[in-house]
Amino acid sequence: MKNLKVSTKLMVGFLICIILTCIVGGAGVNGLLSAEKTNSEMYEEKTVSLLYMSKVLETMQELQGKARNYALYALSGDDTGKDSIHNTHNEIKECMNTINENLEKFHELVNEQDIQQVFHEANELMINDYEPYLETLYESALIGDFTGVIHGLETIRLTFGTIVSDFNSCMEFVVEDAEQANAANKDMTNKMLIGIVAAIIISIIVSRTLAYYISGLINKPIIALSSFLRKAGSTGDIIITPEEEKSLNDFMNRKDEIGQMMKDCGAFINHVSEMAKDLEIIANNDLTADIEILSDVDVIGKSLNKMVGSLNNTFCKIQKSSVQVSVGSKQIADDTLILAKGSTEQSAAIQELSSSISEITDKTRENAVIAEKTAKLSDTIKENAEKGSKQMDEMITAVKEINDASQSISKIIKTIDDIAFQTNILALNAAVEAARAGQHGKGFAVVAEEVRNLASKSAEAAKDTGSIIQNSMEKAELGSKIAGETAESLSKIVSGINESSVLIAEIANASELQSQGISQINISIEQIAQFIQQTNAAADESASASEEMSEQSDLLQQTIAQFKIKENEKISFNMTSSKNYIIN
Repeated sequence: MKNLKVSTKLMVGFLICIILTCIVGGAGVNGLLSAEKTNSEMYEEKTVSLLYMSKVLETMQELQGKARNYALYALSGDDTGKDSIHNTHNEIKECMNTINENLEKFHELVNEQDIQQVFHEANELMINDYEPYLETLYESALIGDFTGVIHGLETIRLTFGTIVSDFNSCMEFVVEDAEQANAANKDMTNKMLIGIVAAIIISIIVSRTLAYYISGLINKPIIALSSFLRKAGSTGDIIITPEEEKSLNDFMNRKDEIGQMMKDCGAFINHVSEMAKDLEIIANNDLTADIEILSDVDVIGKSLNKMVGSLNNTFCKIQKSSVQVSVGSKQIADDTLILAKGSTEQSAAIQELSSSISEITDKTRENAVIAEKTAKLSDTIKENAEKGSKQMDEMITAVKEINDASQSISKIIKTIDDIAFQTNILALNAAVEAARAGQHGKGFAVVAEEVRNLASKSAEAAKDTGSIIQNSMEKAELGSKIAGETAESLSKIVSGINESSVLIAEIANASELQSQGISQINISIEQIAQFIQQTNAAADESASASEEMSEQSDLLQQTIAQFKIKENEKISFNMTSSKNYIIN
């Protein structure tokens, strides 16, 4: 089986497993069919027959109860009793038909000799004794013979007990047969179960043994090869030891796919060993080695051959470039020294310029601060002027209200003057009337005189008050005029202060922008100064690097000289003429 193909090995193993599975499955199916047949027979012959016999016994109990009704109906002796007797007789006939049908079905299902013997005895007893007794009962009840009915019932009861006992014996025989059949079925099932379990165990053992055997045929060479490849991959050791060679050669002699795989892997390992030898030659600084290419698709051989050619070309170019780098680094060092000197001079000039701009920045910042303070003071004056203008407007309003109140008072004074005039006229009329009254009107004349004097004083007081109020109104109008002119002047002052505040704010804003611009210029100059300092430092470092690069170039030439390069790749250099080489 070793020389069979892997697919054939697997097919043989699976075929054996399938055969064992079919054997176990066939035995199980056969056992299930046998058990099903036994259960069907038990149900049809035993269980159904018991159902028929149970129906017989149940119907006989019912029939016995109906037979006892003959005694009840026989006592009545009238037509109603006879009708009931006829009905009972018909019901008993139906019960007997049911009993006979179930007995016939039971007889067809039961074939055992002992059961048949008991069944025939009970059946003959029913036909020869029980049924005739029932007819005798019917006739006795029909003629009203109650004593004959009672005697017949006693005889039937004895016969009924014997029949029921025989039928119960039949049922017991059937139950015993069913129990024996069930025990035999269980015994057969247990034997089949043991056989199936044994077959399954044997199948598992055979399948497992076959699986181990086939997996060993497949795994052992793969494990041996995998162990060697793991060692080569983890340690880089591709040398085959004698033990490994013996083990691998044993597997190579096989004629299946694994043997062919082992042969192919051996050829590949030999090829890799040859490549390792070529790489060792290259590692010893010998770039003149020729790599053997097995075919047009030999990727490793082509890559190694290409690598050797590329290394030859690369080292030749490096040798040439090292000379050019040496000359160029010297020229860069000279230019870097000139650049460093110029950077130092520029740095000093930038520092002076930065100092001057810093002074300008400080002055501009001071101007911005002063302009800002002026703007704030202008805002304060503006607020005070606006407040005075507002208060002057309030004063004008108050003067107008005073003027309006004076006019109202003038109207009241005029009213008082009119009242005094009317009072004076009334006093004159009263004096005239008192004169007419003579002696009797003296007292009234005195009162009229006092009223006229009071009216005269009121008129004079109203006149004086009107003059004073008129004077106050003229002065209030003059004050209102002066307040209006003052408010107009304050409005002009507020307008001028607003314009001045706007201009001062623009000056402050311009000063701030100018200060920011100068600060930005100062920052830029500082950045330029830092850049020049960095350039100066870089120039110094470049000079040092150029000198070091020249030394490294000489060291590189000495290192390249250690490699053996093919003759057609070597390049000669004129070190004297190369000093004039310029790097573009």
